[in-house]
Amino acid sequence: MREEIKQADVIVVKVGTSLLVSPETGIIETAIEQLSNVLTELMAMGKKPILVSSGAVGIGLTQLGNVSKQTAAAVGQGILTGLYEEAFRNQDQKIAQLLLDRKVFEGDESQKAFARTIEELLAGQILPIINENDAVTIDGPEYKTKFEDNDELSLLVAEAVQADLLVMLTDVNGLYAENPAVNEEAKMFRHLCEIDERFIAETDELPTGKLSRGGIRSKLKTATGALAANISMVLANGQSPYVLFDILAGREVGTLFKK
Repeated sequence: MREEIKQADVIVVKVGTSLLVSPETGIIETAIEQLSNVLTELMAMGKKPILVSSGAVGIGLTQLGNVSKQTAAAVGQGILTGLYEEAFRNQDQKIAQLLLDRKVFEGDESQKAFARTIEELLAGQILPIINENDAVTIDGPEYKTKFEDNDELSLLVAEAVQADLLVMLTDVNGLYAENPAVNEEAKMFRHLCEIDERFIAETDELPTGKLSRGGIRSKLKTATGALAANISMVLANGQSPYVLFDILAGREVGTLFKK
């Protein structure tokens, strides 16, 4: 199963807020620098990575304090993009920013246009960096533009570009049979080919932190969607982004979801 991952070409990498922003100390710039190193090297190897990056709202909240998430996103997205630009410039790697809402994926033409843009960027050796356009997306009774979280966004991106692999980098090592915060001897699953809906409903939700939206239950929903779309997905601890090399080398890192 893991051997097939070595051949993955188009790879969507989702990075959670907890890996980029600390409520206590703010932006974790070393994480951004390390991520730029890894993704640049993957592109040099001929891979086609696409980064779905959370963090804008979290950065805005640490900078501004008690403001709306829309205001926090408007400020935080500029700061986050600037940090990515600087980190990738040091690697001589061009990047592009795409801020999306749900409408992009609800129409065939808009989804095809998005996929063509990604294809052209990758063909030009330009790394796409994607986030939700949190500053303007809303949910209402007649108008819904928000995603549930960036876990859902990463799956929609992977489906639209027909990715070979979706990697969810978070602050947990993988999927456990029980909450590891309660039971230190909880078993971690290495490979799952299906997910029982009851397991999702009964899963103990781990704390997501003050600045994050998606939790482990959200990851399970994303994995269910990836399995249905026949996209391999790995859930792994991304506190060291170099774990991507281990994943793509076929090593047993994290939890693999694959039929």
